[in-house]
Amino acid sequence: MKRVYLRGYALRADDGNDGDGPIPFVLATQGRKADGLDLQMSSLDLERYRANPVLGYGHAYWGRDGLPIGRVEDPRVDDGRLLGGLVFDRDDDFAATVERKIRNRFINAVSVGFDAHDIDDGGVPARWELFETSVVPLPLDPDAVSDDGRGDELALARALAGVRAGAVLSKANKRLVTNAVRALNELLDAAGGEGEEDDEGRAGTGLSDAERAELERLRSNEAAMRRLARIATP
Repeated sequence: MKRVYLRGYALRADDGNDGDGPIPFVLATQGRKADGLDLQMSSLDLERYRANPVLGYGHAYWGRDGLPIGRVEDPRVDDGRLLGGLVFDRDDDFAATVERKIRNRFINAVSVGFDAHDIDDGGVPARWELFETSVVPLPLDPDAVSDDGRGDELALARALAGVRAGAVLSKANKRLVTNAVRALNELLDAAGGEGEEDDEGRAGTGLSDAERAELERLRSNEAAMRRLARIATP
């Protein structure tokens, strides 16, 4: 058995649902992706996930930071795609912030965690079992393109790679980076920034080590994106 955590997608179903109901997403598509596995929907086992269709953030599984931020409603396979509707726990401040990011289209990516069983030489599992879905700021799969024509996450990833290779950031990509910085800032504000006197005084409880590590990771990402956003096009 091979446990896989990070197969990301930015495939959001476009049915005009920007209101109050579940947010439709393509959670996964079949075929070979960057992780090397060739997943077929005919071999997907959803029994365990349907009994506990948790929606997390950033593949955090354990401790307080691993509490679900919502659930996936009606997970199902249709035309070679795994579909589901994201429903958020609005009594959780962080979950409500993430929901707002998705409804306002600052975040359009999810990532699934699954167990792959009896993988053959061609990378095809005889069976794979979904156990978790997470919202992620950026998809890790290079084929992650928005289902409704929005490819912002893929474009941003390519822009970052290009700048690291010495390319100049275009005006369009600079706008993408600026939007990403804004989204990260709002998430950091919701969790409590460095200027807070004490997270324990604000929330009634201290942050766990994992929560502090996640905040530092977000701050590091924010700083990198701010540097990129200052690169001007000639």
